[in-house]
Amino acid sequence: MAVTKKALSKHSKAKKLHYRDEDIRWATHELAAAYRAERLKCKTIVDIGCGIGFQSFAFAKICKKVYAIEIDEEKIKLAKKNAQILGWKNIEFITGDALSEKVISQLEKVDIVFCDPERSPEERKRNVATIKPSIPELLKKYGALTGNIAIEFPPQITEIPFDCEREYLSIDGALNRLTLYFGDLKKCERSAVVLPAGRKLCSSEQATLAETEVLGEYLYEADPAVVKAGLLAELSEETKTGLYGKSRAVFFTSDKKVKSSFFKNTFKVIDMCAQEEHEIIAVLQKHNAGKVILRIPVDPAEYWKIRKKMEAKLTGDKAYALLYLGNQAVIVEKCE
Repeated sequence: MAVTKKALSKHSKAKKLHYRDEDIRWATHELAAAYRAERLKCKTIVDIGCGIGFQSFAFAKICKKVYAIEIDEEKIKLAKKNAQILGWKNIEFITGDALSEKVISQLEKVDIVFCDPERSPEERKRNVATIKPSIPELLKKYGALTGNIAIEFPPQITEIPFDCEREYLSIDGALNRLTLYFGDLKKCERSAVVLPAGRKLCSSEQATLAETEVLGEYLYEADPAVVKAGLLAELSEETKTGLYGKSRAVFFTSDKKVKSSFFKNTFKVIDMCAQEEHEIIAVLQKHNAGKVILRIPVDPAEYWKIRKKMEAKLTGDKAYALLYLGNQAVIVEKCE
């Protein structure tokens, strides 16, 4: 079996494991699985929709007993093979409909239930009604076993009609997961977790967003998990920075350099000018630019054509990024 780059990005031992391409698409990233296992640490956990087992294996490392449920017989066959390869003996695999009495009756002394439900790959707009198994039914039936339930949801979903904590998780600055936590697992209304740093930001009704129209010496791009969770005020307070400008990305600014895992990128502001090509070129030349990374609204098909046209007029050795914030073009240098 050929090991794909995507498979290796999901699990460090992918070379040893069994899976199909479509399984890898939905498989939980190893970092996300490990974080979630730590948060859901208990004696006995149920993993509904276990797929090929990546999340179950993380649970097996933390919990004494794991019930891994999967309706797809082919997936559970692969999960069993993978568990054997990795040496996990505390996982009991159950094939069947998670909402059936036949399956539920096999579960004993359950502390926590986790579910990674099925989503249609063709669906353009995610909504609760099309998720399988039925979330209201799952909460009702498994709520009889424990009120401590966690459910993975599509992070793009907008309407979540449940009393739960909504935790958005990113990996290396890219939005990766949304998990809903019920019962005693709920710690706040909304939260953001950034991996691999492992930092968490929680919502607070007392948080106040600081906004500014003055661009400081440094510019910070907020992590997408923080943005999706709507925690801009909390981020502003924690980092003592101000929200600046309007663009597709969300930026904060300050005069003193701030380090935070909740910032996806940190930039030093070099200069700014009007959003006119000749003025932008003049400023780039002034600062000895040779390369310019475009962070402006352009057709992806035209990106390299536009960038090469600009760089043909540059003779320096510096690399900068070009941002459009409000009605200004801002030249920045990425900080390590």
